[in-house]
Amino acid sequence: MSILALDPHNAPAPPVRQSTLPAAWRRVLLAGFIAQLLLILFVTAIGLQQLRMAADNLSTVVDVHMRKLGLTKTMMIAARERTLFMFRLSTTHDPFDRDDLFMQFNMRGAEFADARAALLNMPLSTRERELIALQAQLTGIAMPIQNQVVEALRSDFNRKAEEQVLTGAIAAQNHVLAVLSQLDAETQKLALAASRKAHQAHEVARFWMYILSGIALLLGIFVAAAVMYYTNRASRERHHLATHDALTGLPNRMLFMDRLEQSLVRAQRRNTLVGVMFIDLDRFKRVNDTLGHASGDALICEVAQRLRATTRAEDVVARLGGDEFGVVIDAARISHVLQVVEKILGVVSEPYRIAERELFSSCSIGVSVYPNDGSDGTSLLKHADTAAFTAKNGGRNRFQLYDAAMNTMAEERLQLETELHYALERDEFLFHYQPKLNLETGRIQGVEALIRWNHPGKGLLSPAVFLELLEESGGIVKVGRTLLRSACFQTASWHAAGYVDLDVAVNLSGKEFWHDKLVADVREALQQSGLPPHSLHLELTEGIFMQNVEAAVSIILALKALGVAVAIDDFGTGYSSLAHLKRFPLDILKIDRYFVKDIPHAPVNEALISSILALCRGLKLGTVAEGVENREQLEVLRTLGCQVVQGYFISRPVPAGEIAALLDRDWLKEFDQA
Repeated sequence: MSILALDPHNAPAPPVRQSTLPAAWRRVLLAGFIAQLLLILFVTAIGLQQLRMAADNLSTVVDVHMRKLGLTKTMMIAARERTLFMFRLSTTHDPFDRDDLFMQFNMRGAEFADARAALLNMPLSTRERELIALQAQLTGIAMPIQNQVVEALRSDFNRKAEEQVLTGAIAAQNHVLAVLSQLDAETQKLALAASRKAHQAHEVARFWMYILSGIALLLGIFVAAAVMYYTNRASRERHHLATHDALTGLPNRMLFMDRLEQSLVRAQRRNTLVGVMFIDLDRFKRVNDTLGHASGDALICEVAQRLRATTRAEDVVARLGGDEFGVVIDAARISHVLQVVEKILGVVSEPYRIAERELFSSCSIGVSVYPNDGSDGTSLLKHADTAAFTAKNGGRNRFQLYDAAMNTMAEERLQLETELHYALERDEFLFHYQPKLNLETGRIQGVEALIRWNHPGKGLLSPAVFLELLEESGGIVKVGRTLLRSACFQTASWHAAGYVDLDVAVNLSGKEFWHDKLVADVREALQQSGLPPHSLHLELTEGIFMQNVEAAVSIILALKALGVAVAIDDFGTGYSSLAHLKRFPLDILKIDRYFVKDIPHAPVNEALISSILALCRGLKLGTVAEGVENREQLEVLRTLGCQVVQGYFISRPVPAGEIAALLDRDWLKEFDQA
């Protein structure tokens, strides 16, 4: 059983897989980070505010209430000591002691007054102010008595003064002390309340700090968990994208090779076969060029789904790149592999509905089998690719089993690509010219320039051998520009020889047409050669137009502004419609050889050509019928009113030096005589 059957990631994927981390989740994670940061800042701000409030309360307790307590204590101590000093003054007979006690008495009075003044400057409650006011009243009563008694004791000690101290001054002072005791008690009560308030504020601050810190921690854990989850998910998706095709969701070439090697290990252990298919879609480039890359992508996705649905769950289906797919099958007999190949050919050939159009596609499949065609994945895939190339060249919509002789063909193709790289530098490309006969005048009206490669070892090669390679390499633009100038100079030389009505048709590939220097290169070729612009015809295929209709129209208008004529080649076999034909400012339609081939024996072809000719007359377009190979075809076209024909019956493409001998002949007279 293939490892794919155990792989959960091998389930059919959607046509298009999105990139790693969704933008919405990136925004959510960013919002989480911002919320966490704001919450931390909020917690910090609340904590600082609560701490500031607690500090203010403590400052109030320390700076206000404790100072008030201290001042109250000072007042009480000073009052008690003054009472004590008065009593001692009443009991001592030594004048020096009385002077010292008198000084101490006055000092305590000063301390009392300073403490009271300081206390009045402190923030006091109503009750405190009431007690201080009462103390002031009582002190106002006691002070004169105290001063009178003290003065009497200081000047002369007598029993009467002692009695005044005991009965009057001390009693009055006790009233003051009683009020001061109440004041001290009130101050202590307020200080205790302030301390409790500060403690409560501290508890509230600590509570909110715990709550908000806990919320911040939980949010941080949530965000961290989300980040870890989506980071792991992004890592898994990056790994998936690294091993799977982004468009189809199928395994890519790297994973395909890994799964292929695993299949080979199992096959070696079980002594079974492994079939490797290389699948290449036929004419996929035409779909891309005609309908656009979006339609091409849709076709690729549809093919991928059909391949996945056709094969077994344990089979490996991968997109190797572009329009190429690979399939690996574990099988007991080669017939099992071929059954799957036949099924794939059938499902790929079924019609597609793309961009409101019904399309038909096919594929060419190359098959290599382990262990017959190779012992490792690289060689098996290479041989399957070689077989697919052979199948495509053999007519498409078919499969081909690998044969060792194909390696020789592949090596020859590679060698041809290498030699093609240097062919332009060695001036090995040239034009042969095929005449176009005007059936009304019987004279050669023009020639079509057809590229040839004068290979130093293989001789003259036709475009079928190398043109596709030249386009794939991108060298077609450089070669085309060089040969365009050559055709213009050659036709100008024929004009100089007296054939001034002769025109030349040059084919343009898609890459040449869309090159940004096309118009400038055509202008330069005409100016350098001196060829009149109307003598140059540029032939385009229908598929070129469909790539970008608006841009194609602007390029054709720019070419016609130079004075050259524009022809559409192989008309009737492409994707264009009459609506497009109306939009393009064309001059000539070339009727494809497909319609000319059976025209003497196929009334349908005759009717189609008659319709095309009528259409061209209505649109005032010239016509050229290609592929005229016998007298019957010529006569039917002549009867239908086709003006210009071209084909082997007139002449094969010949070197420029042989054209002059064809220009002076009266072809219709020769045909009639024949």
